[in-house]
Amino acid sequence: MVDLVMQSSKNDDGVNDPLYADARVTVSVNMRDVTRNSDYARSHVYEGAAQLFDPGLYALDARIEFRNGQWNADPGLHTPDYKETPMRNTLPGNPLVPSQVHVQHDPRHATYLGRHQNLPLCTDGAAPGRWIPERNLPPTWKTWQYMSPAEDGRVWLPYACRLRRISHAEFVFHMSRRWPSVHWYGDSNSRRTLRPFVMGGKWCYEASSTARLDCLCNDAPKDLFPSEWYPGMPVPHWYRVHTNGVHSTEIHADLRRLLQEPTDPRPILDKDPSDDGDFGPAHVPPGYRLRDDYFDLYYRFTRGTLDMYGSHWERDITSAAVAPYQPASLVVVQLITWDAAFGSFASFKVDVERLANRLRTVYPRAEFVYRSGPYWCCRNSDDQAKKYSRLRFQSFDAHARNVFQRKLRARVWDVMSPPGQRPPESKRLSENMPCRSAHSRAEHIHLDNQVFMNMLVNGQE
Repeated sequence: MVDLVMQSSKNDDGVNDPLYADARVTVSVNMRDVTRNSDYARSHVYEGAAQLFDPGLYALDARIEFRNGQWNADPGLHTPDYKETPMRNTLPGNPLVPSQVHVQHDPRHATYLGRHQNLPLCTDGAAPGRWIPERNLPPTWKTWQYMSPAEDGRVWLPYACRLRRISHAEFVFHMSRRWPSVHWYGDSNSRRTLRPFVMGGKWCYEASSTARLDCLCNDAPKDLFPSEWYPGMPVPHWYRVHTNGVHSTEIHADLRRLLQEPTDPRPILDKDPSDDGDFGPAHVPPGYRLRDDYFDLYYRFTRGTLDMYGSHWERDITSAAVAPYQPASLVVVQLITWDAAFGSFASFKVDVERLANRLRTVYPRAEFVYRSGPYWCCRNSDDQAKKYSRLRFQSFDAHARNVFQRKLRARVWDVMSPPGQRPPESKRLSENMPCRSAHSRAEHIHLDNQVFMNMLVNGQE
């Protein structure tokens, strides 16, 4: 793993720029193995490139990840916690390979943080960006003008567009008009992604609940958790999601039942609210509370392209299977996690093409969204058959993106890159979760969903 991490940011007069104070802006370097030209038994050679936008001085942070023998323990043995070995960044006497990189300070550049509010709203679900401490943002910015901060107080800010906070109620309002029927295919990562939608944002959204096992990484059924974790919540809908399907009337019922006080029935149609306030994951702005808007949701549990444990896309994604439901206007597909862990890349390349062809046949008039694999994967696995390395995972994802964009003109919803741009210490904290799964923490899921909501809602009239 190689990151370029901002150490400081000063203007031309040598004064620290307060917008980047202790920001530790991190740019993950996509590496590729070029060991074929060297002695593989003695050394591994990688090369990579990165594009830097924010002004400042960056230092190299390189680490070796234990993802082979020291990571995948034998069956029945305790798997050690995730850890890495820091690499010494020694580049003495070579002026062509500097150990630090300096990006010039230019407040007139479009990507400069001080100009962020001049950018258009994001409709791209894969827009590159960086994490900035919320305390550094200009006081003139309103909270609705940027996404909620992550648990470490940093906000995800794309370079070329801006993300705003969108309530689940507003999302349903727009979806009911543009994409009234959504069909969704994916594994337990998708099931966790759907929880906040079905619960109107009220899943693991309070700071006091985020240390619960289900909020951290577990995705077992609700009846395995104490009922006091969900007081008064209409939770069963999220669990029924992974049967044949769950319909929007249930989502709408959740929104109605979660709201207690009467409010203004008039709709808000502006892209950005005009007032400030509590815009957390469960916020419902005035005008959305008493509406009867909804969209149909059909979800099917799939394990990528693999035929495992009774699920396989060739049997599950058919015209006959979806015939009882509303024709899809939008189809969301999530792959990678199972494929990279248990499949082969050669088979995956063939099956992804076949899967894309099937989707086009079953959904000839639908629009498609490709949801990337998660950044976190396979933490405490004691399954010797499970294969993992970050480069392997990224290779599977890059190929699937290409196929879905080429064959289906799919829009990409990238949930892999933003966590990869977190400062090194934040990434390592999230890697050490007490689960054997590839599940993201609830805080990340809420933020991932905000990107999804922005890419679909922004730009609608």
